[in-house]
Amino acid sequence: MMTAIMQPTERGGNAMRRWSRSSKRVGFTLVELLVVIGIIALLISMLLPALNKARAQALSVNCQSNLRQIGQNLLIYSQSWRGWMYPPEMAADNPEDQRWPVAVFKPAIWNPKILLCPADFEPADEHSYILNYHLYLHGIKYQTKVPGVPSSDIVVMGEKRSDMIDFYMTIGEYDTRVEPYRHGARLGSNYLFLDLHVGLLTKEQSMEAIDPWDVPQATPDPTANPG
Repeated sequence: MMTAIMQPTERGGNAMRRWSRSSKRVGFTLVELLVVIGIIALLISMLLPALNKARAQALSVNCQSNLRQIGQNLLIYSQSWRGWMYPPEMAADNPEDQRWPVAVFKPAIWNPKILLCPADFEPADEHSYILNYHLYLHGIKYQTKVPGVPSSDIVVMGEKRSDMIDFYMTIGEYDTRVEPYRHGARLGSNYLFLDLHVGLLTKEQSMEAIDPWDVPQATPDPTANPG
């Protein structure tokens, strides 16, 4: 008995040959792989500045939130201390005697976490902000009206240099105590103002007075009493 041998049709043979050829193409060639890597690197280089910018803005927003919370605590303090925004006679030579937070925060603590700006890396004496001592020198309290100067322009607090331990900035200390570029040259630093709003200022904007942070046209209040 003869057995019939099935011969592949022409269509079947072509399909087999095509499958055989295509099965040899596995993965990328070296050139294709280099092209893909190049495209990925290009995309990363395009996205990285945007990511860094977004991160810097996020840190600045968190820092502003801290300053707003500090402002609310200073306001509560002022309601109990005849309008003074902070302990007026604590700017002594000994930095430990300058620790105004112990008088402002309840329970008393000198280094609450909201005194740390997230953009500030390991600041000296565990705080990122510094008070404007010019307010005490001019007898300016929370509700003081300075002729020609809105309270929204008067600085209560700003960001200090990371290597400085001071809690107050007074006459002649701006260049050595204040950090004008905490959030970059374009954004500047955050400031808390007398009307309790918080905003960013560039260095140029923060130096409008002859003595930075001083209050133009302000004169000492002879009735000012820290008691």
